[in-house]
Amino acid sequence: MTTMSFGDKLDRWILKKGFRANWPLSTLRLIETRRAATQPIALLKARRAAAKVTSGSRWADFIPRASGYKLFAPDTFPRLDEVVAACRAVYQRHENELNKSVNKVYFFNLLNAGDLQQYPVLLDFALSAPITEAATGYMGQIPRLNSIGVFYSSVNDTVSGSQMYHVDGDALAQVKGFINAWEVAPGGGEFTFVPKPRTTETMRSRGLQKMLSDTDLTTIVPDSEQIRVFGPPGSGVLCDTSRCLHQGSRARERPRLLFQFQYVSRPDALVAKASNKPVPGGHLLITRDLLCRFTLSNPNAAMFVD
Repeated sequence: MTTMSFGDKLDRWILKKGFRANWPLSTLRLIETRRAATQPIALLKARRAAAKVTSGSRWADFIPRASGYKLFAPDTFPRLDEVVAACRAVYQRHENELNKSVNKVYFFNLLNAGDLQQYPVLLDFALSAPITEAATGYMGQIPRLNSIGVFYSSVNDTVSGSQMYHVDGDALAQVKGFINAWEVAPGGGEFTFVPKPRTTETMRSRGLQKMLSDTDLTTIVPDSEQIRVFGPPGSGVLCDTSRCLHQGSRARERPRLLFQFQYVSRPDALVAKASNKPVPGGHLLITRDLLCRFTLSNPNAAMFVD
């Protein structure tokens, strides 16, 4: 068991009661509002710092706030080829472990802290100036890098969990990066999403509870208006998965390997768990303790990690 503060206990209670009452979106807003009220000066400083980080940056407007996403090609960001090579090397290190017990057999992380020591480019890229400035510009504050991972999706015929259309409840706004480490074509478990303007409040609420079927969605947003992230290694998307309804890992014909990183707002809506035991196949959380082991190219990197 882990020791929780009164605030953490209160947020767990709010989350439990709010979701049971079918008010998921209002519940997350209440949690973030409560947290913001306890640290107004820190939030003000974070917004001022964001203005400095994005001043003069060509990446500050990379992710349009109106659409909530930006697709990119293998030559968009520096070092994407190194990121792809590192992901493939991590896969090779763990290829004999693909049948191990994990939380989600259709989508699980292979990357651990030891791998990161061997392939620091993954952390360096996630905290690079282009990525941090793009995330900061979109969110209007200094966001926090919560986690990264090299995720493998095996060939499957299921539709459960994150394979269902949903939005992420970690924060009211966030930026997730998805970088294809292998080429992704139809049948390869492609990340699929509905742009922010088409994801209504009702869809967000139902998505938080995973109560929206494919049939329900296509009557509102036809397949032709949903975006599928196909492409060669190094291609991908930066997406606000709190505001863009999405699904993935429906790998019917071939497996998928990708690099994923997650920036959340400050404050976020992540609720402390009763146990700090790692989830098998779960995300690799990024902390200051972990960060201090690395020399990173971005001098501002520490601003984005707690």
